Amino acid sequence: MNTSFHFASAQEFTPVFLDMIKRTYQQKPVSIYIQEDEEVVPQWQIQEVRKRDVVNGNNSDSMLDCDTVINELKKTY
Repeated sequence: MNTSFHFASAQEFTPVFLDMIKRTYQQKPVSIYIQEDEEVVPQWQIQEVRKRDVVNGNNSDSMLDCDTVINELKKTY
């Protein structure tokens, strides 16, 4: 069985979580891999949003500023 868990930061990896892993898998052998997540928003998505911003420039009130959104996401993660 493969299961993935994603955390906003390492601080969310708590003893409660570890206890849940112990209860779930009990005496079964397990492997734990730690992988640091890449940038939250891939560069191609940033470019796509900027292209759409140019195309939809006539209705700018309905658009979100890409840089603002990215900065907010980085604060969250």
